Amino acid sequence: MSTETDPVKSTAGVAVLDEARLSRSVLRMAWPVVVHQVSLSMVQLVDTLLVGHLGKDALAGVGLGSIVFWIPQSGIFAVGIGAIAVVARNVGSGHRERASATAAMALMMAVAWGVLLALVMALAADPLLRVMGAEPAARSEGVTWMRAASIGFPLTAMLYAGSASLTGAGDTRTPMIIMLIVNLVNAVVAYTLINGPGPFPELKVLGSGLGATSAGISGAALVLLALVAGRGGLKLERFAVLRPDPAEIKRILNVGLPAGLENLQFNLAFLVYTRIIASLGSAALAAHRVTLSIEGLAFNPGFALGVATATLVGQSLGANRPDLAERSAKVALLWATVVMTSVGIVLLFFGEPITSLFVSGEDADEVVDIGRQLLFVFAFAMPAMAVSQTLAGGLRGAGDTRAVLAIGVFGIWVVRLLPAYLLAIVLGFDAPGAWLAAVLDVNSRGVLTWLRFRRGKWKAINV
Repeated sequence: MSTETDPVKSTAGVAVLDEARLSRSVLRMAWPVVVHQVSLSMVQLVDTLLVGHLGKDALAGVGLGSIVFWIPQSGIFAVGIGAIAVVARNVGSGHRERASATAAMALMMAVAWGVLLALVMALAADPLLRVMGAEPAARSEGVTWMRAASIGFPLTAMLYAGSASLTGAGDTRTPMIIMLIVNLVNAVVAYTLINGPGPFPELKVLGSGLGATSAGISGAALVLLALVAGRGGLKLERFAVLRPDPAEIKRILNVGLPAGLENLQFNLAFLVYTRIIASLGSAALAAHRVTLSIEGLAFNPGFALGVATATLVGQSLGANRPDLAERSAKVALLWATVVMTSVGIVLLFFGEPITSLFVSGEDADEVVDIGRQLLFVFAFAMPAMAVSQTLAGGLRGAGDTRAVLAIGVFGIWVVRLLPAYLLAIVLGFDAPGAWLAAVLDVNSRGVLTWLRFRRGKWKAINV
């Protein structure tokens, strides 16, 4: 690529920006993130497929347990977003050694957080699921899954922080390859331990949790090897994660804490939202779990383009090119809108056959019918989701995470929760009513995020 048009030169074969072919640069960075996120979503989808034949109680329990796990993931999200933004700025300004130090501090913080929260989740699994309103049989299955899956939580945190650091450096392919391997490990281990073929024990739901832990172990090992080998131009020195760097920790937290609070408040609100759906019975909760898994796949293009936008905006601002940062975000938004709208059309017309792929056994027809309705409703949120995810990624990459936090708080606590209760419980529209409220939330956040980005204050933020 031409160095005359690139604000940041590529290092170690890592593609950064080609100003003359900006759309190509955006897509080159985004497509591995799509594959990475599909693989990440497939971990949940595979678990849903494998657990689905065990009955609605197993499906509901594992689904509710995985949602409760979203709470501690807020801390990992904070570290990851901070790492992407700070590493990207360091790379954009030509300070790759400083970027490597950022990656080491991100790993250190992620592991510390993971150990603490793994203990909390394992010890508090039963009361947490009781508060969430799980029926006794579903709660028992959920506790079993949570305690097994929590073992690998520190390693999953390390995987996320390492992948975020590589992404900030412009290397989205290495995290993609790692996640493909992680997904394979999860599928093989979970299938083997859930069903117990041959000499292996039939552990059912416990096997699913141990599969998630095995995936975390393999992912952490691979991301450490990548960083030690110097992938993405980052070089993890021996024992670097044991030597605190206060300056880089502070930079990560300045950007990451508001992002973590955004994620935390969303997950807390989502627990309340899920509690509303849980009150409608195990069939509604099982359909909710399945639809969330499908939804996770549907979100991937927008999420991937949001991650690419965060990296490109951060690197452009690091190179003192706010004009290029804005152009990159607009190109990503165009692609996200086209792709996400197309996905919405698929969900609109093919919700029933898609849902039926994930459900079998007792009460399958009821769960599939509810899932079909949920996908139909949420299809109308896909265009706004493209706007929200892409431009929020740009704002995060610029360090404007406080604005994204404020928009998120308003959307889910004001626009989603009260209407969800009124539509689902008071007016009797059940789970589809709750999901209609989610559509209102997503559309409001799309409008507010677009307005914030358009004002341009993010261009002057120091990271």
